[in-house]
Amino acid sequence: MTGNMVQIARWARRRAKRLLNNRSGVVALEFVLVAPILFFLLFAILETSFLYLTATVMEGEVATAARTIRTGAVQQDADPAAYFEEVLCKNLESVLTCDNVVFDIRRFDSFESMSFDEFLDEDGEADDVEFNPGDAGDVVLVRIAYKYTIITPFLAEFLSPDGSGTIVLKAAAAFQNEPFQNAI
Repeated sequence: MTGNMVQIARWARRRAKRLLNNRSGVVALEFVLVAPILFFLLFAILETSFLYLTATVMEGEVATAARTIRTGAVQQDADPAAYFEEVLCKNLESVLTCDNVVFDIRRFDSFESMSFDEFLDEDGEADDVEFNPGDAGDVVLVRIAYKYTIITPFLAEFLSPDGSGTIVLKAAAAFQNEPFQNAI
């Protein structure tokens, strides 16, 4: 019986040695361990980049739409609010749904009297919005907001202030209207 035990021990040692030296599945196992982290980082980078792209496009479109107020084109249109929204959403639709954009336009007597009261509630919904593009020479503040929903899992915990998975992106422009009464 001892001879059989020795042979079994040698056979077990050879099998264990071959098993330990076999590296064919190590790469697959390492990939399985590293892939979730790799994909999370990849999607986090892509979504963060898209978030900044959206914010940049919003800033540009606010400047473009504000120009139509500054020159009087909005004030002279039959439906000023619809015209402003059309100009604003013309290129904004390429990165976000314009139905979810909230805009607030207020006129002030001067830049010193300008106030930046919150026009959204704590959930990012429209609360106290106005549409008053003013007349020639008035100081105007144009603000827009968009509630961006983060789709990458776990990224909301890092980017969202309250962990809800949404970020409110805002863009604004302050200017003085041109003397446009005689224009047409």
